[in-house]
Amino acid sequence: MNKIYRFIADLVYPNICPICGDFIEWDRYVCGSCIHELEPADGAELEALTYKDCGFSRVIAAFLYNGKARIGVLSLKNGQKSFGCFLGEILGYAVMNDKMICQADLIVPVPMSAEKRRERGYNQAQVIAEEISLITGIKTDNKILYKNKSAQQHVLTREQRKLNVSSFGINNCKLNGMKIILCDDVITTGSTADKCTELLKAKGAAEVYVAAGTTTKLEKGMN
Repeated sequence: MNKIYRFIADLVYPNICPICGDFIEWDRYVCGSCIHELEPADGAELEALTYKDCGFSRVIAAFLYNGKARIGVLSLKNGQKSFGCFLGEILGYAVMNDKMICQADLIVPVPMSAEKRRERGYNQAQVIAEEISLITGIKTDNKILYKNKSAQQHVLTREQRKLNVSSFGINNCKLNGMKIILCDDVITTGSTADKCTELLKAKGAAEVYVAAGTTTKLEKGMN
């Protein structure tokens, strides 16, 4: 997010932490107290998502989707972009420090339906993607993938999520040999990421990596 814009905006609308609501400095996204309560994503949780038959080859995530992180993600879904910028900043530096993902050519946010975007005013995955782009210099493109209206993933069971991903599609484009970072706010079973990866590879993408703001805890028996 542009720092000059944030400074000016703070003069009119004082900056607050999207998690606890306390006033914070104009150049911060989240207060220090809440940051310390966020639980970093465990490598084991992420490795379990790159199961043998999935299309994407690597996953990174900032935090586990629980407690304060869950409140932050809900604030992002409910009109407050600052937690998304915070997640994008964390992921941006993670991409820079990852020898594989830092070689990506493009960042593509997981799309939302046109109806939902009009209702919310923005796509939360795109907010995260644009912040990653600011840090890494990797361009974003939010016009490659699209989504038709369907049930929201977070209210569905694991099996229902697998069926629901048929609502995703891809526009006419050429991605021959490109390495792509697929960006989302939450990754759970990986069904959405896997479907989007399938679509991207059908247009010629060589590799797809996933960068998610948060990830859910691994369920027992899940692989």
